[in-house]
Amino acid sequence: MRGYPRNRLTVRPDDEVVLTRSTQSRGYRISFDDAGAGPAIVLIPGGTMSAGDWRDAGYVDHLVGSHRVLSVDPVGLGQSDKPHDPGVYRLPDVATDIVAVMDAAGVDRAVLWGYSYGASVAGAVAVQYPDRVSGVIFHDGLPGVLADDAPDLDAEALMRGDWSRLWDGPAFTFSAADRRYDEAFNDPRAIGAMWLGERRSGSTADLARISVPTLVMKGRKGGAADVPESIDALGVAVEFLSDCDHLEAFSRVDLVLPIALGFLASRGL
Repeated sequence: MRGYPRNRLTVRPDDEVVLTRSTQSRGYRISFDDAGAGPAIVLIPGGTMSAGDWRDAGYVDHLVGSHRVLSVDPVGLGQSDKPHDPGVYRLPDVATDIVAVMDAAGVDRAVLWGYSYGASVAGAVAVQYPDRVSGVIFHDGLPGVLADDAPDLDAEALMRGDWSRLWDGPAFTFSAADRRYDEAFNDPRAIGAMWLGERRSGSTADLARISVPTLVMKGRKGGAADVPESIDALGVAVEFLSDCDHLEAFSRVDLVLPIALGFLASRGL
């Protein structure tokens, strides 16, 4: 049975073949799920999420028929180590961790597919390690310039162990079940440090520096989506998920997968 909105499975299927592995990067344990065979795709989750969300929502089931799928828990998330130092979470360093996972799995090149926070990580990898990337999917998130000197009250509250500002804010409509799950599964101080570290990275990635085939999928429920007009000049494919807010842009696998699979097939990925 799948639950809303993250579609988490409450009972694992008997025939599931997913190997959970780990590697060391910068002295931290980085956990990842490994399944399937073929051209590689690296799935990078959003903040408060984990590699398991890709599996539970059904993404992995649909992709393993044609691809090898590495679903990564970036440092601070899932089963990876969760340090409380924001300096650990600078995006150039987190990008190094993703490449360490690829090395541990024996993968030379892969499509990077990042949702929300994971999109910023994917962009950083694509810019720093272009020879390791065959394509990029930015899933309701885009890399850009971050205001590293601006206060982030949500992150600062999380660093004190306080989830309330995140839940009470207007940005995300988390269900009560998701709030309970996220508080039980995550370390708030690590999440706060992750968000502060991301902000202090400054510019995460310049899309103009990404030369591989790139897809942007963006939710547009209730109004125009925030996609720069200049993106058209870069030859980036843009697809809107008109009926989706940010969380639904992940959970509506029925809308997302046809777009992503069509992009991969059209680019020979």
